[in-house]
Amino acid sequence: SSMRKLPTNVVKYSQVPSSKGNRFTATRIPKGLLKEHSTKKGTWGVIRVFQGRLEYTIQNETPLELDTENPGIIEPTVLHQVRALTDDVQFVVEFYRLPGTGPVDEKRENL
Repeated sequence: SSMRKLPTNVVKYSQVPSSKGNRFTATRIPKGLLKEHSTKKGTWGVIRVFQGRLEYTIQNETPLELDTENPGIIEPTVLHQVRALTDDVQFVVEFYRLPGTGPVDEKRENL
């Protein structure tokens, strides 16, 4: 299963963790990301790994390994989950939308 491609004209509107320079680590991954979850219609995501390795599983597919060279692309509404593969993993999740697809209201529990 090859990685999806982010549409070329999407616009970044937010990321988690939201505070600048903050990153999720092996011990600080929100529980919501460790079980199947999805973005809303029209919301794309990019899992950007700064250190270590992260397992990224898209519903019913073979897990993919993400690292600094290989970000994970999240398609709108597609169920996915992550899990730390190394203790030193550091990552963020960036959210993107196509221009003109309405206001962004991505309410996220505990993120």
